[in-house]
Amino acid sequence: MKPYLSVCSIYRDHAEYLREWIEFHRLVGVERFILYDNESSDDHRDVLAPYVERDIVVIHDWPSPASVKRGVPWGIIGAFNDCLERHRRDSRWLAFIDIDEFLFSPTGKALPEVLAGYEQYPGVCVTRADFGTSGHHRQPPGLVIESYLRRRSYPPGAEAHMKSIVNPARVVRCLNAHWFDYVDEGFAVDEKEQPVARVLPFTKSTASLSLLRINHYVTKSEEEFRRKQAQWKAAGRPLEPDPAWFETMDSESDEAITAYLPALRDALGRA
Repeated sequence: MKPYLSVCSIYRDHAEYLREWIEFHRLVGVERFILYDNESSDDHRDVLAPYVERDIVVIHDWPSPASVKRGVPWGIIGAFNDCLERHRRDSRWLAFIDIDEFLFSPTGKALPEVLAGYEQYPGVCVTRADFGTSGHHRQPPGLVIESYLRRRSYPPGAEAHMKSIVNPARVVRCLNAHWFDYVDEGFAVDEKEQPVARVLPFTKSTASLSLLRINHYVTKSEEEFRRKQAQWKAAGRPLEPDPAWFETMDSESDEAITAYLPALRDALGRA
């Protein structure tokens, strides 16, 4: 029987965080992970080997195309389209998220239970809440979901970036990391079942964090963010936010995801 929900992502040198990311998403109902390795040099294969052996994880090698500078954005559109071609019939739903993003329902319901209410639509757009350093100058020893508990504020009516969970059988192609083109001019909806406008750059919608959400740990600690800056600078795309940006990213406390901490610790202890 094919999985009801799978996740596709692309990564590079993320071995130390892979187990937490996978075990968290297994807790919320993801059955399979289709991962694209973009020239990693760490021990990611060793970390992923137990999951590959159990057919929980599939790894595809995905070197950056010569036309795409390293780190910008690592051929992500090509990888996502490759996933659609190879795995279109493998899952009822396919979520396309980054390796620093955690998808869940704040209601505590499993994702398949929530997504069952959207089967008439070709895609569901999920608000991405951006988290900052939470005051960590250096990488803390704890799990990601317990260490970073402050995020950007999203007042009523505010826009936020979103990511897509799609019915791959009804997708034509990936247009960017956030948005997909659907067959028969179909449209994706947000968690309130409102159509998400197809307006360039196809990346933002009105923020809604009640039923489905993604926690995006965009900076982690300051030292880790500096490494990310160096990577982007080397790729010819300097990432130099205004100093006030860090304060903005830590403006509001949000501990919704910590409800999963006990189960996640147990799962990591067994894995």
